[in-house]
Amino acid sequence: MENEFISKLKNFLLEEDALSVSREMGQLKNDFDDWLLHSEGKQQVETLKAKEEGKEIEQIDFLIIKEEFNTLFSKYKETKKQQIELKNKLELENLKLKMSLIADLKNLVENEENIGTAFNGYNSIQDTWKKIGDIPRDKRANIQKEYSKLRELFSYNIKIYKEIKDYDYKRNAQLKEGVIMRIQTLRNKSDNIKDLENTLRLYQDEWEDIGPVQKEEWDGLKTSYWEAVRSIYDKINKHYEQHRASQQENLKKKKTILNDLNAFLEAHTDVNGQKEWNKLTDEVLKFQESWKKIGFAPRKENDAIWKQFRGLCDSFFGRKKEFYKSRDNNDKDAKEAKQALITKANELKDSEDWKEATHAIIQLQKTWKTLKGAGRYEKKLWEDFRSTCDYFFNKKEERGKAQDKILDSNLAAKNEFIKGISSTTLASSDDVKKLVLAFQQIGAVAAKEGNELHKQFNKALRAQLKSTDMSNEDVDLILFKARIDGLADSGGASSQYQREKSSLRVKITSLENELIKAETNLGYFSVSKGAEKLFAQVNEKNEMIKQEIALLKRKLKLIPNE
Repeated sequence: MENEFISKLKNFLLEEDALSVSREMGQLKNDFDDWLLHSEGKQQVETLKAKEEGKEIEQIDFLIIKEEFNTLFSKYKETKKQQIELKNKLELENLKLKMSLIADLKNLVENEENIGTAFNGYNSIQDTWKKIGDIPRDKRANIQKEYSKLRELFSYNIKIYKEIKDYDYKRNAQLKEGVIMRIQTLRNKSDNIKDLENTLRLYQDEWEDIGPVQKEEWDGLKTSYWEAVRSIYDKINKHYEQHRASQQENLKKKKTILNDLNAFLEAHTDVNGQKEWNKLTDEVLKFQESWKKIGFAPRKENDAIWKQFRGLCDSFFGRKKEFYKSRDNNDKDAKEAKQALITKANELKDSEDWKEATHAIIQLQKTWKTLKGAGRYEKKLWEDFRSTCDYFFNKKEERGKAQDKILDSNLAAKNEFIKGISSTTLASSDDVKKLVLAFQQIGAVAAKEGNELHKQFNKALRAQLKSTDMSNEDVDLILFKARIDGLADSGGASSQYQREKSSLRVKITSLENELIKAETNLGYFSVSKGAEKLFAQVNEKNEMIKQEIALLKRKLKLIPNE
């Protein structure tokens, strides 16, 4: 026979609107869980009774019922989830539409100056707004408030627009007259042509930005404006005519330098030796300095003559480069290879990964020995390479000596500290914290000594605490408090506190669940000779769990809230 909860669930699944039966489905799930827990417990009790009486009872497989119910319920949840997603999606789309209409209305209110166009746009927005469905509940009030505010502002703007339009015309006329006056005085105000052009451009932009004026005033204003602008352009054009004449003079000077350089280079086609190349280079550089002192020539001619001049210079320096290239050709490969080794050594010299860096530098030294000499570069290259290697190994040696000395000193101090714990009075968690902190502040020891040293410290500390009248629980709490207080002096204390809290809460929850399950099962035990013994065992275990939960909660309170 089909379970009654499953039958109800199947009927609910026939509903097309899963959201409408959400409350009923939740209640059905709770009722089913209660029924299942009760039925399983009841069957366990009946089984124990039957076993005592030497009987057998038919077992109901509640797992099958639970799996069938959960499968159907999961199907409902998926349908509900899809319908919620669809509803939310539709509401979000409607929200986007309404926000778009609000943006359109805002633009209409702020920017549209044509009354007819404004009214048509306003009516269209209203009609569309009424046709849009629901939006998310948490957005409704604000969206409607914003929409109503803009409608009121639209009505207000239309009312005052007509009143201020005539004032704007008069104000615009005054502003345009002010621009004309400033342009008229600009011609004699500045002799810097660039400043003159930039200022005139700003005044012209300002003129264009000013709004309209009355039609009967426009022609007179426009005529005065262009007369003032043309007077400025007359001055600018005169300047550029003089500038072009100066550029022609610069062109003549550059042609002279070009011809002199060409004649000089043709007279020195055969060059031998480094000294001669250096002497010729000085002369070519003088030609270049003279060229730089001359201003611009006309753009078209300037680019062409510059290419000729640069071509002569490039040709000279190209010949010089070839001379040195052929001279250094034999040494170049060795120089580049050794320079690469120097670069790698420099990258390693400040490394504190001593093992890896030492191995790498030794390999570089071995590689150096296999390379051929670099001629005139060899001495400098070798000095650079050797000084870099010496720097690293000297630093490594100094660091090793200092580190070993510190670690040995810390080890001796910590061993001595542990010996003194047995004569230390520990009456409170503050005493333990001070002791732990003092031990930590001594400093690090060698890794091979660390674990054993820590074990000896904990052993001595626990032994000293147990020699007092404290209970095991008090000792446990004091050691825990000392460890937590020690975290405050370490880096990242807040995150470590959170990890400790999380771990304790997980343990508490697990024990509480175990206790609830055990106490629930006790409710199904009957009073009998066999059941009484089992009942006592379970009660004893439950009492131990309660004590452990209480201890964990006390530890939880010891952790600071940070």
